[in-house]
Amino acid sequence: MTERRRYIVLLAVVASTAVVLSLMFAVPYIFTLTGFAGWALLGHVVTADDDAAGGWSNPDGKLPFPWAELATKAAIFLGLCLAIAAFPGLRALGGAG
Repeated sequence: MTERRRYIVLLAVVASTAVVLSLMFAVPYIFTLTGFAGWALLGHVVTADDDAAGGWSNPDGKLPFPWAELATKAAIFLGLCLAIAAFPGLRALGGAG
């Protein structure tokens, strides 16, 4: 499976899971997506020491720290938070109960 195809499949799984959870628990879509983004960011921050030189995932210190991945996750999370604040109409979409 190519890298691009893997990302498309992952995005489809996350989006469909967000829709299902939003409908099951009557929560707007934007809050479910923000929760997923926050969970990914928090998981990256909590396990950051594993990616550092000498850590579990990088015992020999040859791999650089994944700053770009951390910055991307933070940007997505902050973007979703700003979208919630800037566009109150998003809070009404989804979660019909």
